[in-house]
Amino acid sequence: MKVVLLPQAERDLDEIYDPVLGRIVRHLRLLERFPEMGAPMVGPFAGYRSTIVAMFRIVYRVLPRGAVEIAYVRHCRRAPPA
Repeated sequence: MKVVLLPQAERDLDEIYDPVLGRIVRHLRLLERFPEMGAPMVGPFAGYRSTIVAMFRIVYRVLPRGAVEIAYVRHCRRAPPA
C-alpha cells in the first residue's frame, strides 16, 4: 500500500522535532505493510483508524484503491483539527 499525506498531516509533520519525527516516519512506513494495525475510531471519526507513537496520534484511513491516507499527526494533548 502507498501512504498519502493530506496537507494537514504534512503541516503537522513539519512542526515535530527531529528525534520523534524519525520514529513517526518509521511508523508511517509500517502502515504501508500493516494498514490495519491502528485501532478503529468511532463517532465523528468513524471510518478512520488511530495509532500512537511517542505521544503523537496518527489518524488515517485505508482507501479502497490501495492507499493509506494520513489525515493528521498531532500530539495527544492537542485537540483534533476541525
